[in-house]
Formats: sequence, structure tokens, C-alpha cells
Amino acid sequence: MAEENATAAAEEYYRLINAGGNHYDIGRKMTDAFTDKLHKRLSEPIDSLKAQNAARSAEAVFEFHPVLKDELQGIAEGISIEIEAMLVEANDYGAPPTHSMTVVAKEGDSLLVGRSFSASPATYVRNLLRLDPNDSYASLGRMSGYFAGTWESYGVYGQFVSADILSGNKEPRDGVAAYMVPRIITESSKSVESAVEKLSSLKPMHESSYLLAGAEGTHIFTFQNGKMEHEEIDTLPLLLVDGRRVDSPAVAGGLDGIKALLSGHSGGGCLHTAEFETLYATVADMKAEEIAYTNGPPCSSQFNSVDWPGGYG
Repeated sequence: MAEENATAAAEEYYRLINAGGNHYDIGRKMTDAFTDKLHKRLSEPIDSLKAQNAARSAEAVFEFHPVLKDELQGIAEGISIEIEAMLVEANDYGAPPTHSMTVVAKEGDSLLVGRSFSASPATYVRNLLRLDPNDSYASLGRMSGYFAGTWESYGVYGQFVSADILSGNKEPRDGVAAYMVPRIITESSKSVESAVEKLSSLKPMHESSYLLAGAEGTHIFTFQNGKMEHEEIDTLPLLLVDGRRVDSPAVAGGLDGIKALLSGHSGGGCLHTAEFETLYATVADMKAEEIAYTNGPPCSSQFNSVDWPGGYG
């Protein structure tokens, strides 16, 4: 019975959305993966204070990536809700700190990345977006709780960006929601150098951290006390737990070694707690353009290959 329930959950929540065209078209395509529970959540009345803050935050998002406004409009019209409900999806002021493990390593001339991500079992959106918009660059990432944003994103030009909330906000704040950042960066940057410039100028909503990795280098950005700090990483492997840098173990065996690290409980890579479940893990060889994701905890779910971003525009 447990195995049947897991299969049903994968079919309902872990959907792969391949979408190209303009961002409005992409938004309409995303509605293919809507569930009754998700539609009910988005259809609920919006608190006025939350709506006001969402509008301000959306302005900050659209300043960096204006086409996302068209995408949210496409979703709203596709399921017949008000656009304000989708603006709230670009706002995460009530979100708690994230629970994740992220690793970057080198093997020969290959750059390897891996990440596991944990959240509440009540997270209804776990879809995988493989997008090829004709008005920005192609990307791939897992939603993990919110429409429009992803907690990590692979860019067609070889950048990997992930986001973590370090400290949750009890009161609304202006700024870009953490989970909007990975898509914004990979879909608007053709190089790591360009991505560094954009990340340096962001004002996030939360105290948060961001990993940027590509052939041109690996970088950590940390937003705390109203300031964005930037560190370029000189040596790998790099290990982040809950968005913070920790002593990194040696990672041997390429992607298989990273999979083992993310899947194990003794090393903390599989992130089960009393309140949270590990929703997924991902690994990639950025040089070989090979990516795999799990539909569920990596301790009990297999890694399935996913095509490199692009090809649907």
C-alpha cells in the first residue's frame, strides 16, 4: 500500500512540464499540472496586507525579469483566478528557512553539482519545469512549493543557481522572493560573469544565500543585515547545508558519489525530520550536460535522467 501511495503522489505532484513559446504561453501550459488542492489554495481570499506586499515584491521581480509577468498572467487566465493571486506566488514572506544540502565538486574537467531539498509533506507543487522561452534563455528546475519560481535552476548556457532562505520573516518585507532568483538568473544570463553581476545587485526579501556554479567559476552570495556579500570559491568540493557553508567531505566516484552523499542518512544528505520530508534530489555533470532528478526522497527513489534545457521554443 505504501508503494502504491508513493506512485500516486508521484503522478499527482511530480509532473514534468515541457513548454516553449512566449512566457504567456508557458504560463498557460503550467496549468496542465494543477491539482484540486492547489486550485483551492490559489482561489482563497487574499489578505489585503499580503496582497499589497505581493504587488511590491512582484515589481522587484519584474524589474529583473519582466517576462515573468506574462507567465503569471497566463496561469491566472488559464485557471480563471485573479492576477493578484498569482502575484502572491511571487512572494514568500511567510516561508520558513529552507532545509537542503548542496554540493559542488570537480572530477577531471567536469563540474558536478548535487542538491537535496526538504519541505512539508503538504507541499502540493513539486513539478519539474523544462522551459524554452523565445524571449529569454532556456532553464530547468523543480518548483517545490510555488508557481513561477524554482529552488534551483539549470541554465542552457551552463549555469547552476540554487537558493536557500536563512531566516524567515514574521512581517512582510519588500524584495525578490528567494525561490524566484534561480530562474531569473539562469533565464537572463548567458555567462557566469553576467549572473554574478545580476546577483550582486539583487535585493532579496529574506536573509538568504545563493549558489552560482559554472565552468567559469563557483560563487556564494549571502544576503544578511541588508547587504549582499559575495565570495568566489577557490577550491572544491564545496558543501552547503541549509544554505550555509560547512566542512566538505571528499566526494569520490563522480555523480554516483554525489548521489550516495545525498541519499545517505548518516551524513545528513537525505533530510527527513519529524516535520519535513525530502521532496527530491538532483545531480548534474555540467560539462557533459547530464541531469537527473528523483521523484521523492533519494533514499527510496531512483534518479531519472532529464534532458538538458532547450529544444521546446
